[in-house]
Order: sequence, then structure tokens, then C-alpha cells
Amino acid sequence: MKKNVFIDGEIGTTGLLVHEKLTKHPNVNILSVNQDKRKDLNYKKEMFKASDISFLCLPDDSAVEAVQIANQLGNKSPIIIDASTAHRTNPDWAYGLPELGLEFRKKLLHSKRIAAPGCYSTGANVILKPLLENNFISHKNPIVINAVSGYSGGGKAMINYFKEKDHEPFFNYGLKLNHKHLPEIIYHNNLELTPIFSPSVGDFIQGMIVSIPIHFQWFKKKINTQIVRSCMEDYYSGAHFIKVLKKDEGISPQGYFRPDNLVGTNNLEISVFGNDDNNQLIISSRLDNLGKGASGAAIQCMNIALGFDETLGL
Repeated sequence: MKKNVFIDGEIGTTGLLVHEKLTKHPNVNILSVNQDKRKDLNYKKEMFKASDISFLCLPDDSAVEAVQIANQLGNKSPIIIDASTAHRTNPDWAYGLPELGLEFRKKLLHSKRIAAPGCYSTGANVILKPLLENNFISHKNPIVINAVSGYSGGGKAMINYFKEKDHEPFFNYGLKLNHKHLPEIIYHNNLELTPIFSPSVGDFIQGMIVSIPIHFQWFKKKINTQIVRSCMEDYYSGAHFIKVLKKDEGISPQGYFRPDNLVGTNNLEISVFGNDDNNQLIISSRLDNLGKGASGAAIQCMNIALGFDETLGL
């Protein structure tokens, strides 16, 4: 029997892609939403009641309100998969990045409250977790994270901005050093220092690269570039959607590493660029900010929670 799905916020950037991907999913039925009533709380409660799974593609405040309504249903509440930042550091919620470790995957199984990760934090967490779990770096290390994303990550307002004739071709933002994805990066890696995070947006719609530069002096053991690459390969050897690239793989003949190679997929690639003579390396992850960074991750979480093949619809 197919599972009924309610997408709360299906006309937003993430909601539209969740809807699009689920139309190809063999095991779900998407409930039709009356857009004239979508903000009516009683109507929303009825939609929750009619669904087996509800995706929240909403601003934080609206997501919190929606969860309060769903909680009123008690045991009849659907599985909630929240794409906002509201519940990503809540210990009662499963964090929707199963590749981080067995405990993350187990918590998703049969969970009724799932927080889908942020796109930047997905890119950063998959780099940091293997290094920390293998005792390569310390939780006390000063981490620096640089990132560039396509403008779709900013939602409709930023998409419209980049349609303007005189828009900037590239810009850094988050310059108060308090980006909304930082709390989940700190929380799920038990970091003792707040990373310096420098996000940016370029004049392309989808795709992103997240990079963390590291001096070899930070490592707690003697390493080289290949040892770090092998660590990443071993950690993600069983992952469906994460691939660790070989040396020089994925780089253009000109030596360029572009952010939009994985658009339209739920895939993520990790690259380790090192210079053993300089005792330095940069570990980069690239993904579709609206795929593995949003809609794809949410559907992957749904599949795991329901006991489906996690690749269905993806």
C-alpha cells in the first residue's frame, strides 16, 4: 500500500523539488493541497491527519508551529521531516545525514521526527566526521570553512535578485560570523570552538562546494595527503550517495574544480587536494544544494525511516 505524503510549503524552492522527485517514487501518493487553505491551521491539522509522512518546507517559525499542530495528534501524528533549521540540534529528533555514522542511521529507522540537514552543514559535516572519528584532528581545533553556492539556496528572493540586470556576479555574506548552519556543525561534531565560516554566492543557480583547509601541524598523527584520502574512502565505502574522488579526478583540463557537476542528483563528492611539501591540504565536498543539500536528503530520510531502499525516487 502506498504511503500518503503531505508537503507543507510545496510551492517553495525545496517543496517544489520534493514534489517533483516524489512523483517518480513508486511507494507514495502525494496529497493534493488546497493552496487557498494552506495557512489555515485547522486545514493543516487535517492534512497531517490524512498523511503518513509530512514534509515541512517552511521558514523556522512556521515549522515550529506546524510541529505543535502535528503533536496534537499524538500517536496518530505522521512522520515529520523538517527542512528548516528549527530542529537540527534537538536531541529528540533524528538528524538526517545517515552517512555520518551508524548511530545516525539507526536513529532514522522508524523515527517520527526527522530534521533534514542544511546544505552547507552537509558539506562540512561529511568532511569533519571522518577526521574526528579517526582521531586525526581534535574537537578543539580552530576550523575554517569556505563555501560557494548557487543562488537558488537563497530561495525566491535571491533567485529574483539574480534576474535583475545589475545584480552582483559574486558576493560573500554571513559576515557577522553567525550563519544559521553553524549550530548544527558544532553540535553534531562536538566542536569546542565555533568555526569561522565564510559562505558566498555565485551567478549560477544550483550546486555548491564546501572546503576546509588544514595544516598538517593540526593533525594528531603523522599523515600525508593519501592517508587522509584513504581515511575518507574507508569511512564512506558503504555510502550510496557519497564518493571520494581519486587524485586529480573531477578536475577540468584547465585545473578547475567547478560546483555544478552534480546538479539534479542526490550525490556528493569529496576531494582531497594536498601539497605534502607544504604540509597543507584542502578537503572539499561538492553537491547540489537543492539535492543532497535539501530535497534529495529529505526523501532519502523518508526512505530509511519507512524501511524502503534509500535510493528510491533518487
